[in-house]
Amino acid sequence: MSVERAREQLELAEGRWQSAIREHAQPPPDAGYARRLRALADAAAQEQAAYRYADEQGFGWRPGPGWLPPQELRDAPWRASLAPEEAWERFDEAVQSLSRARTGVSVVAISQAFGQLSTAAWDLADAVEQRQRQQRSGRAG
Repeated sequence: MSVERAREQLELAEGRWQSAIREHAQPPPDAGYARRLRALADAAAQEQAAYRYADEQGFGWRPGPGWLPPQELRDAPWRASLAPEEAWERFDEAVQSLSRARTGVSVVAISQAFGQLSTAAWDLADAVEQRQRQQRSGRAG
């Protein structure tokens, strides 16, 4: 019964994750970018919790392909205008961690990688909003 509940939680979390990912399909980002990053962070946090629960219930994982983020989340020349390089580096490291974890068999590693991505996406969203405020105040002054 617990494994079935874990499967249900994973399916719910995966649905929310896929929905958040679809929102990032086409660059360059528009005014809703920070909001989409927060939705991605929330979905990653839900995935983290679902995988943690799955591990507690003894749920296994078969290795799959690494995760390749959608275009809007990949390296691009316009990134520097949105947020500092350090925020992008943390985000890219989290993406790489998730990609590596999904190719392995550790449910714990996948949970941790989603947690890292959630934190990095929240931090990036904050950095994007801060940069937008700076740009607006620079234009106003």
